Amino acid sequence: MVNKFTCKICGKESFSAILPCPKCAKTEKALEIARILHKDIEKLETNDFIAKCSICSNNCKLKNNEFGLCKIRFAENGKIKSLASEEKALLHYYLDPLPTNCCNSWFCKCSKIKGYNLALFYYACNFSCLFCQNYEHKNIEHAKITYLNELLEVLKRKEIKCICHFGGSPEPQIEFALNLSKKALEKRKDIVICWEWNGAGNEKLALKAAELSFESKGTVKFDLKAWNENLHILLTGRSNKQVLKNFENIFSKFPEVISATTLLVPYYVDQQEVESIAKFIASFSENIPYSLLVFYPAYKLKDMPITPKSQVFACYKAARKHLKNVHIGNLHLLFSRY
Repeated sequence: MVNKFTCKICGKESFSAILPCPKCAKTEKALEIARILHKDIEKLETNDFIAKCSICSNNCKLKNNEFGLCKIRFAENGKIKSLASEEKALLHYYLDPLPTNCCNSWFCKCSKIKGYNLALFYYACNFSCLFCQNYEHKNIEHAKITYLNELLEVLKRKEIKCICHFGGSPEPQIEFALNLSKKALEKRKDIVICWEWNGAGNEKLALKAAELSFESKGTVKFDLKAWNENLHILLTGRSNKQVLKNFENIFSKFPEVISATTLLVPYYVDQQEVESIAKFIASFSENIPYSLLVFYPAYKLKDMPITPKSQVFACYKAARKHLKNVHIGNLHLLFSRY
C-alpha cells in the first residue's frame, strides 16, 4: 500500500511526509524544504568562517573547533585538520567472497574468479541522502580506527583479489584510500582497485583514484542520484554539478574504468530522470555500464514503498534507448512481501 500525504508546496498529493510532490520536487521551491531537511546546507553558504576545506565539492566553510558536513574534517587554529590521515582511517573492513553483491558484479572481471574482495566501509559521507541505505556510517563515534599497516598485512593473503572503497563514501577520507591503494599496488601487481562513491570529491584526487583503478583494471562507480539539480539537492542536500564534472573528467582520461548506478526512488527518480541521466552517460559512450537499483525504504524515507514494478521497467526502457549495457539491481525486492 502506498502512503498518501499532502505536498507542502502545492497542496496536492505527495508520497512522503517530508517531501513535496514529485512535480514540485523539481522546482526551485523545493530548495526551501531542502534547507529544512538538510540544515547543514548553511555551512556551504556562510561567509563567516576562518578555514575552508577542499577535500570535496562541499568546500565547507568552518569556524574554529567546528566540523565539516562529513564530521571527519574540522577547523583548528585557523587550519583544516582531520580525524583521518594517510596512515589511519575510520572504517570497518571485512572479506567478501567473490562474486560479491556489489553494484558492478554483473560485469566486473573479479566476479568470474574465486577469492575474496577486501571491502572497506568508510564512515562519513559528503552527502546527506534522505534515502541512505548505509546510514550507520553517520555514527562516527562508533567507528574503529584502522591503520594502514594493518590492512597491508591483510593484503598479503593471495586469495584477496580486489579492494572496494565504499561506505558512506570514501571522499572524506580519500587521502588514506589513495595511500593504501598505491602501496597495495606496489606490493601486489595483481590486486584490483575499485571505488563506489557519489563522485563529488576533489577533482584532482578523484582523477588520482581513477588512475589507480585504470592501472589495476578496476572500476569507478558513480552513484548518479538524480538529473534535475533541485531534486538532487532535495534528496541529498548537495548539488550534482561536481559529480557530473568528475564523471566527464575521468571518462576523458580513463574511459575503461567508469560505470554508473541510479537508485529508483519511487515516483521521484522516474523515467524522465533516468532518461536524462542515460543521455548524459551516452554522450561519452553508449557502452558504459549502467545499473538501476530498486529502492528499499530506509533512513528518513521509511514511509515510502519499494519502487513499483511499472516504474522500474519504464526506467529500464528509457535507459535502453541510449545505452547498450543496462542492468537492474536488487530485482529480488520486487517480489518481496514488504
